[in-house]
Amino acid sequence: MAIPGLLIVLMIGVIVPWKPLAFWLGLTLVLWIEFFRLARTASRPIFASPAVQASGLLGFGKAYIFRRHVWPELAPVMLTSTAFGMATCIMTIAALGFVSAGVRPPTPELGQMMVELMPYWREAPWALLQPVAAIFSLILGLNLIAGSRA
Repeated sequence: MAIPGLLIVLMIGVIVPWKPLAFWLGLTLVLWIEFFRLARTASRPIFASPAVQASGLLGFGKAYIFRRHVWPELAPVMLTSTAFGMATCIMTIAALGFVSAGVRPPTPELGQMMVELMPYWREAPWALLQPVAAIFSLILGLNLIAGSRA
């Protein structure tokens, strides 16, 4: 937790030869702790509830208890966190592509597209606005999805 997340993503990008997989793997390694902490914190009171304890005493299996008691309470929290996590991943990958530290040019990436269109912003500003609008709409859509689940 002491190493900044972007540094871990860049280190994984250097180690793993296939770049898109490397950055997604690095982001997964950075963000999994958020999901773990959130799931653990949200599920502790659920497992301590009388309904879960009664189901266990009645002999129901762990899969039934999870499907019937835990997941309905945990799903909104985890799905909201997933939407925010995906928005963070998109912004991070675009930022790395914008500073030319991300995915290499044959692979299409929104941050790299902005860099390639930057010299032409005076002649065709709408061309530069297309990847910006795509990132903006993706992030806005994911945040709206996350906000509707909360």
